[in-house]
Amino acid sequence: MKNLLIGLALLVCASSFAQRNAENDYWNSWRYTVKQGMSADFEAAVAKKMQMFNNTAETGIITYRVVTGKNSGTYERVESMKYPKDYDMDRSAEGQYWQKNVSKFVESSSGQMRWDRMNNATLNWDPENPGTPSKYLERTTFDVKPSGTLHFRRFVARITKTMEKRGNKNVQLMFRCISGGSDNMYVVVRGWNSYQDRPWTDHDSTFEEDYNEQFGWGTFREDRINFDAALESWGERTETMELVPALSTGMMN
Repeated sequence: MKNLLIGLALLVCASSFAQRNAENDYWNSWRYTVKQGMSADFEAAVAKKMQMFNNTAETGIITYRVVTGKNSGTYERVESMKYPKDYDMDRSAEGQYWQKNVSKFVESSSGQMRWDRMNNATLNWDPENPGTPSKYLERTTFDVKPSGTLHFRRFVARITKTMEKRGNKNVQLMFRCISGGSDNMYVVVRGWNSYQDRPWTDHDSTFEEDYNEQFGWGTFREDRINFDAALESWGERTETMELVPALSTGMMN
């Protein structure tokens, strides 16, 4: 039954999604834990599916492998920049291929999750020219209290503006879950291509000064306190992920 649900994830289109903003770009993600000793079989089957069904920009999928934490070894597959009309596509053949040829290697799956990209927390990424996916990602999941949404989103947006002012060159994207999980779950993804050149700030004193210069004296500390209070007690989890080119559209060869 579990594997059947994995296959059906690509077949089902939720009718409520049609009510979303047609101008926004939405992203889909799936997480797969592969059966012990079957990673090579899984990758071979997925690579064949990519060649058959995911070989264009419109049908593209990017794959990362989690390399830190309890989910290490798990695969995350992502479809980027989808619009409501894309969810009306007939993908039954793709789902049937997955069910027959790939699901037998899968131990468990998250099912499809759908995400709305937040423009005011996007840094160094242009939807008109997205470019090559980053080699590494830092993916932080936040579970936000219903009463804390404003404080959470304001702090992340202001952090993003401050990073931009300081000339940070790496990519950052933030998403809100709109289907498949809690509406109060957000993900911030930061990408880079070389650990040596990864210039993430530690929010040192000069970062705080730049933040306060833009938003008012003492604002950083106040916003940080409100941000921390906005999160559930379990509300922040960070993982590092690495690109799997052979399972990513445009990089399979």
